[in-house]
Amino acid sequence: MTYLPFARKHRPQDFDKVIGQEHITTTLKNAISLNRVHHAYLFTGPRGIGKTSTARILSKALNCERGPLPEPCNKCVTCQEIINGSSMDVIEIDGASNRGIDEIRNLRETVKYSPSKGHYKIYIIDEVHMLTTEAFNALLKTLEEPPSHVKFIFATTEPQKLPATILSRCQRFDFRRIPIKDIIAKLKELTMQEKLNIEEEVFLYVAKASEGSMRDAESILDQLSSFSKGKIRLEDVTESLGMINQETLFKAAGFIINKDTKGALLLVGDILNSGKDARQFLLDLLEHFRNIMVTKSGVSSEGLIDLSKEAIENIRSQSQGLSQGDIFYIISIISNSLRMIKQLLPERIVLELCMIKLTSRDSIASIEEILAKLPELEKRLSDAHEPPLPAPRTIAQEKQSKDIKKADSTEKAYSSGPSKASGAVEMSRVKDAWPIFIKTMAVKKMSISTYLAEGEPDSVSGNVISVAFPRELNFHREVLEEKHNKDAVEAALSQILDTQVKLQFIATDRELKRLELEAPPAITREDLKKKEPMIDTALNIFGGKILRSTRNA
Repeated sequence: MTYLPFARKHRPQDFDKVIGQEHITTTLKNAISLNRVHHAYLFTGPRGIGKTSTARILSKALNCERGPLPEPCNKCVTCQEIINGSSMDVIEIDGASNRGIDEIRNLRETVKYSPSKGHYKIYIIDEVHMLTTEAFNALLKTLEEPPSHVKFIFATTEPQKLPATILSRCQRFDFRRIPIKDIIAKLKELTMQEKLNIEEEVFLYVAKASEGSMRDAESILDQLSSFSKGKIRLEDVTESLGMINQETLFKAAGFIINKDTKGALLLVGDILNSGKDARQFLLDLLEHFRNIMVTKSGVSSEGLIDLSKEAIENIRSQSQGLSQGDIFYIISIISNSLRMIKQLLPERIVLELCMIKLTSRDSIASIEEILAKLPELEKRLSDAHEPPLPAPRTIAQEKQSKDIKKADSTEKAYSSGPSKASGAVEMSRVKDAWPIFIKTMAVKKMSISTYLAEGEPDSVSGNVISVAFPRELNFHREVLEEKHNKDAVEAALSQILDTQVKLQFIATDRELKRLELEAPPAITREDLKKKEPMIDTALNIFGGKILRSTRNA
């Protein structure tokens, strides 16, 4: 006897057996009962979730000898012929291999003929999005006004590729991915029918590996039944499908939480040497930290995490060693590593780089924690820059001070330059707050924080802070100059400094900057007051300024 795979052997034969699509099957049954069956249906959705099976069930319901009925009998000759694929009245067409205008012209000729046995002639076109533009145009008139005995059922995984003229002529039904709990229930039923001996944990792994596809889940179970001669164990699943078991994921997360770089790198070697897929490991690790994030948020994990109660408790325990900022950073690094693997970079290097970044990270506080510490930080900064009490001065110093004040008043009277803005920010405060500002932006948007970390505060003019970047990092400045990025950065820094500030991003020459720092500092007005008070007084009286200074070695 010919062997039938589980996916074909256990294909649903009536609407009630279609898993996870009750919103569609109920509508179709009601349409048949009320005699409101449309002439064209479009079934869309991912693979293996019941589109073609539902199309066949609808065909049986319409052509059943006792019907049309919401539930076909599955016993009459017509139903049996549709089940076996030998019905002359239900024509299944593969849109991928019959996509040209000639095939559609033949279809237009055959729709004229009445059905041989059933009530309707039904055309099921699978992967209809593969038809050419000319074929769609040839189908339009027939699709809009077909003969009364003709029904069209289209199935596709990519509805966005269909012309709007086709979509407007069909009733569209969007099939959903099947929930994991529904897949597990169906797999257990199938296991009983096939008399398989399976460990309970296997069902969850198979359901997760299927990614919401019932057909994929049945195919995986079929594969495992051939792989294991006796009882199907969890080890058989991970070995056969190349999956990462929970123990490995918890171990990897433990190394990351404890910042154990050596242990993490050795684990990467074990994973790759055992033949596991690096991308699958990163995907599973990403899901693991997603579960940690959900648990850390305080939301009830029931229904959000598809794991056993024991595994959820272990995840809750691991979440205690991380802040929300840490979790966001870890998820960001893993996501970037997945993109690097997609670019065909060496898997071992990508995984090792990912683990080194994660285990070498500084602890990142959440935005709430940072904001809570701002008042304390502001107090420390203000205390650090509070001017010292003036020392007692001699009579000569008092007289000199009066002369300087008089000269200053004269200078102010004749000077036309603008005065310092009342909202000015001190450069030292900006530099002290800069590291905290970088971490704050890392929580909000990691990429912007990375760009800002390449710059440094250069100068302050009033409330405008200039941030200098090397000339070769022009892209960083362009990204930060974008309005939505600049607004977010200015808002965050203003909140930290407790004053409204504006930012401007400038280019600088690092080599020139280094030479300036190494050069002896030029003489300042403060130095002049101490060393040559008479010259300083003269400058004040006549409104002069220092153009150049030289220092003796």
